[in-house]
Amino acid sequence: MIMRSTQSGVGLIEVMVALLLLAVAVLGFSAMQMTAIKATDESLMRTRALTIMRGGAEAIRTNPTGIAAFKTAINGTTDTVTIDGKGITKVSCVQTTSTVPTETASCNINQLATRDGLLMKSYAAENDINIGVVPNGCPGTSGNQERQCFVASWGDTTVALNDTAADACANANGTYKNGAECFIMEAY
Repeated sequence: MIMRSTQSGVGLIEVMVALLLLAVAVLGFSAMQMTAIKATDESLMRTRALTIMRGGAEAIRTNPTGIAAFKTAINGTTDTVTIDGKGITKVSCVQTTSTVPTETASCNINQLATRDGLLMKSYAAENDINIGVVPNGCPGTSGNQERQCFVASWGDTTVALNDTAADACANANGTYKNGAECFIMEAY
């Protein structure tokens, strides 16, 4: 007795359904992997920005009389700033062995602060980060000790605290904008 199969072609349909399910699973995994890579990149940029801003906070703590010169240098658009008749760059001024900046024959306190600001801005740019200090201190803060707000941004975000600019890091009150790629740190 010969039995005839009535299932001709069913195996091909099962294979096609299995391949479709596999394709959907691979696409889902790929999307998850891309999200993980983006999160890792964001974490790396935040870590770099925080490291740079911590260095800036230490620079203003060691030279509080040069804060205005530091802010001018870091918020400026040039690589050379003239302070007290001397053009200062990121490699100007002879460093002393002291941990506290002191006026030397080559640079005064404001010139040292300017050099520190230009050096920090250069290091940030080498790491694809824009950096600035809010000119009038941190929004919403008060007290005897003026607080400085460092703002670091990357990607298409600017270091501005502005209510109307779409690419600004935060609103004027310091509230982060949705989708902004930036970090704000208070230092005093």
